[in-house]
Amino acid sequence: MALALIVFGLTASVGFSRSDVPVGTSGPLTAFRVKTLFGWAFQIRNDSDIKYIALYAVNGSPDRKVVPAHHTIRGGYAFGREIPSFNFAPKG
Repeated sequence: MALALIVFGLTASVGFSRSDVPVGTSGPLTAFRVKTLFGWAFQIRNDSDIKYIALYAVNGSPDRKVVPAHHTIRGGYAFGREIPSFNFAPKG
């Protein structure tokens, strides 16, 4: 029991921190990186009154998601300790 409490105490400050770090913007869309238990999650927030399509890449893997008006969606997840890269597609 004591060992479990020690391990939990050492990992709780890193593994369960929910500080949102902005990693990019594209028009009314803002992407945030959030530390999760086993990696990183990316959330995309839409601050406009209409839905937008988010074109982005996490660690070079492209993806596309529809973000409803005034909502936040989970854009992706990266497993591991290293901080992954996140990029919105350039406007064309």
